[in-house]
Amino acid sequence: MDSLLVANQVKGDYEAKDNKMIEYLKKTKELLQSFKEAEVVHISRSLNKKADVLSKLASVAFDHLAKDVKVETIKQPSIMEEMVASVETPGPCWMTPILRYLREGIVPEDKQGARRLRIRALQYEIIDGAL
Repeated sequence: MDSLLVANQVKGDYEAKDNKMIEYLKKTKELLQSFKEAEVVHISRSLNKKADVLSKLASVAFDHLAKDVKVETIKQPSIMEEMVASVETPGPCWMTPILRYLREGIVPEDKQGARRLRIRALQYEIIDGAL
């Protein structure tokens, strides 16, 4: 493959951190189990012209190639969307200050704490009353 990151994730040298990458890595390892023997090796694009052309095909309109090149477009991802479960806690937790800020604009009194909360709250939103 031409992605050093992905090759190292499959080999276990790097850790996949993004949720989608984790799911694709699981799927890849599952598919690798169907082979008696498999080796994942990084090959730079300059040494692998076919992989380079394939990687560029994804960003190019190829209607004009239909007669010369067989192209199959995969309409759905090979991993399913992740399920999200709602969790309720009986009392205050780490989410409480974020919820207070997003709902009511309440921040801690110290400037540094208020700044940290505002920055952290940018990653969240309230949907149907839940964070």
